[in-house]
Order: sequence, then structure tokens, then C-alpha cells
Amino acid sequence: MILDLSHPIHTDMTIYPGDPEVSLDFGAGGEGPWRVSALRLGSHSGTHIDAPSHLAPGRLTIDALPLERFVGLGTIFDLQSLDDDAPIALEHLSPALSTPRPADFALLRTGWDRHWGREPYLRHPYLSRELAQALAEAGFTLIGVDALNVDSTVQGTSHAHEILLGKEILIVENLTGLDRLLAGHIYQFAFFPLRLAGADGSPVRALTWIV
Repeated sequence: MILDLSHPIHTDMTIYPGDPEVSLDFGAGGEGPWRVSALRLGSHSGTHIDAPSHLAPGRLTIDALPLERFVGLGTIFDLQSLDDDAPIALEHLSPALSTPRPADFALLRTGWDRHWGREPYLRHPYLSRELAQALAEAGFTLIGVDALNVDSTVQGTSHAHEILLGKEILIVENLTGLDRLLAGHIYQFAFFPLRLAGADGSPVRALTWIV
């Protein structure tokens, strides 16, 4: 069974403050019996993936990454007891990080997707500097989170992006439905982006299935 871990994209959906508003016009086509829709959204709208060039120009863009970077084995880390705008400390994951595993992707389940579409969604937990560094040193190639941002949106921090993208570790944000997966188990994941030439990120259809 394949599970969808993506939020639907729709007009006026939740966005990072300052990002382009999302709108879908289903009547944008000209004359004729067919339908054509006009889509307006940002490269980081909805469930999306960050390319290294999101951090700084000149780094790898989303279309320059090999397709193999977007599919792989991942494991779930359960972090559902955290408060608003709380740092996810290294101690929250240190026992699990010390256990050998075959997974390349780390999916952090905060449960914050339950606030999607409401103001509390902006006050999500975020990666501490120490945890971001530990995840990078553990050899993960992709970090996913069911929240708006791996950094603090409230405080406007950027350390997690700097550490992870600086090491070309991909970031997937705004996941949903991780509560359907068991912590510590290994699953196959796919986060394929649109082939946007020169872009710093892209919406994805995030999928998982049991291997």
C-alpha cells in the first residue's frame, strides 16, 4: 500500500510568511471545450523539498540533483511531546542516532501537521543547532519534518538550513500523516520534485510504502 504524505495544494493555503500566495484558477483557459488551470505558487509552497541553492546562489539547483537523491529508505523519529517553538534537542534523538540503521532519510514526526491551516502551525518545534549537526554527521542524506520549517519560524533562525544544505543534505517540509507510520521502522520514501530549471526547491508528492 502506498501512503500520501503531502498536503493538498489549494488557493490561500498555508505558506511561510512572505512567500508567494497560492492561487489556482480553474477557468484560465481560452476558447474551446477543454479546461486549462492557471497556478500561482512558490517553489516552497505546500509539501516541498529544498535544494542546496535555497541557501545560497551557485549551489546545486533542484534540477541538477540526480533522481536517486529523492528516493530511498527512511526511518521515523517520534517527537510529539514538544511545546510551541521548542528546540528539538540532541538528547531527544541521541539514543536512536547511536543505533545502526540502513536508512538514509530521517523523518521527524512532531505531530504539528494537526495545526495545518491555523495560526499555531507557525509556532512549530525546530531543530537545535546540535541536532542538525548530529543528523549531518550521522550520514543522513535527507531530513523531513511534518512542520513548516526545520528552523524556528517565530525566531527567524536559519542554522538548521545552513548546516544541512551546506552539506548538500536535502530538506522536506510540510509533511503530513507521519502518525500512520511506526517509529523506528524502515520504509521506502519518494519525494520527487518538478523539473524546474535553476530552481531552489519544488513542491513534491511525498509518498511512502513498506519494504
